[in-house]
Amino acid sequence: MTKGTENVLETSLLASVARVRPVAEAHADASNEGATLHPAVVDVMKKEGLFALAAPKEVGGQGADGRTQLVVYEAMAHADPSAGWALMIGAIMNGMMGAYLPEAATREIFAAGMTTSAGLQVPMGKARRVRGGFEVTGRWGFGSGIRHASWVYTAATIEEPAQVGPPSFVQVAVPVSRVTIEDTWNTAFLRGSGSNHYRMESVFVEEAFTCSYPGAARKRGQAYFELPFIALVAPGHIGFALGVARRALEEITIVAPRRIKAWNGEALAAQSSFRVELGRKRAALDAARALAREVIELSMQRAEAGRVLSPDDWAAVRAATTYTTEVAADVTSFAFRAGGSSAIYAGTVLDRCFRDIHAAAQHIAATDDAYEYAARVGLGEAPFNPLLLPRESA
Repeated sequence: MTKGTENVLETSLLASVARVRPVAEAHADASNEGATLHPAVVDVMKKEGLFALAAPKEVGGQGADGRTQLVVYEAMAHADPSAGWALMIGAIMNGMMGAYLPEAATREIFAAGMTTSAGLQVPMGKARRVRGGFEVTGRWGFGSGIRHASWVYTAATIEEPAQVGPPSFVQVAVPVSRVTIEDTWNTAFLRGSGSNHYRMESVFVEEAFTCSYPGAARKRGQAYFELPFIALVAPGHIGFALGVARRALEEITIVAPRRIKAWNGEALAAQSSFRVELGRKRAALDAARALAREVIELSMQRAEAGRVLSPDDWAAVRAATTYTTEVAADVTSFAFRAGGSSAIYAGTVLDRCFRDIHAAAQHIAATDDAYEYAARVGLGEAPFNPLLLPRESA
């Protein structure tokens, strides 16, 4: 896809987000109370084609690359964090199913148009080889959006009779009707994302609905799907964090002029110390965003040129994801504290942003061992991790 075409797509997708925004904001409390995204929000996202944004065009998707995805997820998270998170997960799952699964599977999954999907990308289950496919058993957590999903796309460890060497993994696509959803999402953080546990008990999955994990070869879609798993999902996590923090900063600028400090009778906005810190946090967020966009651009250029990411590239992707999330959490915490006692009430923008960015900061994609990895690469080491391996050849 050319740069000009990608810009047109970005503009179109951002217009879709703008139309979804009032619905997401109007139902944010209901999503939170129901511990899953409100059906009205899901419906308008479907109508606007947002769950199709990352999926290959060959399966009816919009084919947005990592650059565009970052901007769109940022915009949706800015409107409502839970809606932003659910969109990010659902769109990326659709993208991976469309790019990596065999033709027979994609024909069925996308037969009626763009689907909705969920699934943890950690091999928590077990897959036993049987005639024609696998029998899958296991329990997975953090199935974000699973209450409104039609398909679950998840990973399992292949059980071998005589295991020699490291284990092999498989990715499986299963209709949500064959999965048991557990009501476990009892949390104050990202509550509207509906990230419940789910399980399977000896579920048969045809070979055609499986692919290797984490290095399945790209069968469809653009060069973005040549990226290894962690680089593939980095734009989503980064975009979410940036959107939440930007919304928190905007909200505190609205609150500050009318928040009168009890001790001195001055408006918060009139205090020099607040203004200095507000300016500092804005600069920090802008800098983190610039770094993230530079790293995503670099990874996209590598993919488009058919080049494998180097250890230095990997260090940059992982560090940028963690660093951006940390900065976003710090910026949002500043806005929350500056908001005073009014910010602690459930349903306020600052309350929601504070809770939800700290949920994202706990995610495996943003752990601080990314810095250790970067340091080891800088010291001439290249730590092994299967999630960093290049994809298989088609």
